[in-house]
Amino acid sequence: MADSSTWEFEAHPHMLRRQAAIWTLVMGGGMVFGWFMLPANIRDLFNGFQIATLIFFVVVMLGIVWAVALSSVKAGARGLRFRNLFTTHDVPWHEVASVRFTPADHWAFVELADTSDRPVLGIQRSDGPLAQRQFDELNGVAAKYLARKDSRSMAIIG
Repeated sequence: MADSSTWEFEAHPHMLRRQAAIWTLVMGGGMVFGWFMLPANIRDLFNGFQIATLIFFVVVMLGIVWAVALSSVKAGARGLRFRNLFTTHDVPWHEVASVRFTPADHWAFVELADTSDRPVLGIQRSDGPLAQRQFDELNGVAAKYLARKDSRSMAIIG
């Protein structure tokens, strides 16, 4: 789509990133601390598969938290780029009908011209007033480019 120097707006969830860091310390540290707090004769009862299973589940849980925490949204002249979990979406402005973030929404949404919508996890209600400021900024960028799209389509129709 566009290189990073062309983005006019960028956002990511702040609260969730802090929570992911805390949970990484708590779960990872708790697992290691708990292991070494067990008496040696109890630790000897665990086999490699059981230890690997414990590590696997902690890594999976933290992976899910970090996948959401690393979500982001960028907007610029060529469109939107947003990362939700493991997928990055590049959406040009001609495919965007609007962006929305109502008080009932947990995150922002991009409403597409085909009447579907996609969540934008880079702006999350849990960030409180910051989330609203981020959305207002995104909405400003979107309004600028959507207005250009509408004026071009009216010129073609009229």
